[in-house]
Amino acid sequence: MQEDPADGSGASVRTLEIATALLFLLVGAVVMWDSARKGAGWGADGPQSGYFPFYVGLLMCIASFFNLWRGFRMNKTESFVSRPQLKLVLSIFLPFLAYLAAMQWLGIYVASFGFISLFMIWQGKFSLMKSGVTAACVVVLLFVMFEIWFKVPLIKGPLEALLGY
Repeated sequence: MQEDPADGSGASVRTLEIATALLFLLVGAVVMWDSARKGAGWGADGPQSGYFPFYVGLLMCIASFFNLWRGFRMNKTESFVSRPQLKLVLSIFLPFLAYLAAMQWLGIYVASFGFISLFMIWQGKFSLMKSGVTAACVVVLLFVMFEIWFKVPLIKGPLEALLGY
């Protein structure tokens, strides 16, 4: 499928390869640092607690350096994602981040009701009634399944506190 030049590039493959390599390099370095702090050597009774994680972090760093080097040698113009594609992804991702934030204050059930119903209205173009009924059914089913059947408490908010949960 040909990309329309007017769409422009949201990000190049090269940029994302370099960013990912740097992120994994950082993670590998943190693993190595923390493993060395705990003891990454070989003691009298065998390997210390940080021995194996240290070498896993070292392998991550080596692989990340290789990917970083490869990323710098890539074509600068190859597009990873077009702006319309990035907009579509962000139209899902940003509301999901808002849902996660709302969950901390409203609880999982109220936040899920809002997320499902608003998402159905906004993205699915469903009616207010269908969206509300569907969201309520899903939330009640999840509540019964987790709180009553499985006895697994999930994040609660003020509404659940009012109901005694």
